[in-house]
Amino acid sequence: MNKFLVFGAIVGSLFFSSCSSDDDNIIDNGNEVETPESFPYKEGVIILNEGSQAAGTVSFLDWDFTAVENDIFETVNEEMDLGNYVQSIFFDGDTAYIISNGSNLITAVDRYTFEYKGIVDSGLTVPMFGVAYNGKAYVANRNLTWGDGYTTDDFLTVIDLETLEVEKTIQAGKVLGQVFEKDGLIYVENAAFGLGNSILVFNPETNAFEDTYELFVNDEDETEGLTSIEIIDNVIYALSNQNLYTLNLSTGEELTKTDLSNIGSTNNLDIEDGIIYFTSGTSVYTINEGDLESPESPLFSYESTSAYGKMYGFKVDDGYIYTSDGGDFASAGTVEIYTTTGEFVKEFNVGVGPNSFYFNK
Repeated sequence: MNKFLVFGAIVGSLFFSSCSSDDDNIIDNGNEVETPESFPYKEGVIILNEGSQAAGTVSFLDWDFTAVENDIFETVNEEMDLGNYVQSIFFDGDTAYIISNGSNLITAVDRYTFEYKGIVDSGLTVPMFGVAYNGKAYVANRNLTWGDGYTTDDFLTVIDLETLEVEKTIQAGKVLGQVFEKDGLIYVENAAFGLGNSILVFNPETNAFEDTYELFVNDEDETEGLTSIEIIDNVIYALSNQNLYTLNLSTGEELTKTDLSNIGSTNNLDIEDGIIYFTSGTSVYTINEGDLESPESPLFSYESTSAYGKMYGFKVDDGYIYTSDGGDFASAGTVEIYTTTGEFVKEFNVGVGPNSFYFNK
C-alpha cells in the first residue's frame, strides 16, 4: 500500500508539472495555452491616473464593466511607483511605455501583466507623448521657459527600444504635442494649452523635421489654436478650439473647414467607424465623416463641479464612449461609460486625475 501511495504521488507530481509552468500557463499536447491568470490585464481597459502630489497610478477595467482594479503597477511590482504626473502610454508589441512627465521617466512594462521591464531615466525634459516605429521610440518633450508668457525649445527624443538608451535629441524650436506614425513618417502636433497652429512632419530616415503643415495662418482671431489631431487613411483631422479641419496627409493641403464656433471651445477629437467625436465642456458632440456639418446639439452631457478636470479623459472604442472627470485632483477621480448612442452605462472610481484610456484586446 505504501509503495502504491508513493508511486501515485510521483505520477501526480509529474502530471502536475507537465500541465503547469512558472507563469501558470497550461501545457496542452506540448503547446503552451494562455490562462487568465497568466495575463490578468489582457482583456480590458487601461486607465492612466495622472496623480497630483503623490505618484501617478494605473487602473484596469474588465470588458464586462463589472469591476475596476486600481494601482495595478504597484500591486504587481512591490515597492515601485511610476513617478509624478503620469501623462500617456505608447505601445510596441507586448510592451507598454508609460510616460511620467513630472519625474522625466518612461517606464517599460509588459502590457498584459504589468511586470516591470526597464526604464528610461535620462535625456528627457517633461516628456509628453510618444510613438514606437521600427525599433525606436519618438518622444515629444516640452521644454518651456516662463516669463512674460512663455518661450519654448521643445525637442523630440529618439530612443533605442532594445537598450532603452537615448540616441538623439532633435530640437524643434516649437511647442510639441501629440505624436503619430503613419507610413514611415512621424507627425507631431505643434500645439499646447490651446495655442499653436501647425503639424510637423519628421522623417526617421534623416532624423529631421522636413515639413510643416500650417493652419489658419491668415485668420483674424488670434485665440484659435489646435487642441487635438487624428489621422485616418490619407487624411489628417485637426480640431482647433473653434473649427474642424481636414488636411491631405501627403501634402498638408487644407481640404475642408467646419465652423464650430456656435458650440464653444472644443477638444478631445476621436474618430470611430466613420463618426467624428469631440467634446466641449461636459458635452459630447458627433459629426458624420460624410457630412461635415456642425452639430446643433450634443449627443449627451454630464454634470461636474470640477474646476479644471471636466472631461479630463476621453476615448471612443468598440461601441462605447469613455469619459473621465478629475474632480478635485486630491481624491479619486471618476470614469463614466456611455454607448455611442449616448446612453449611460456605468460609473467607477479610479485614481487621482484620470486622463486617458488604452485598450488591451
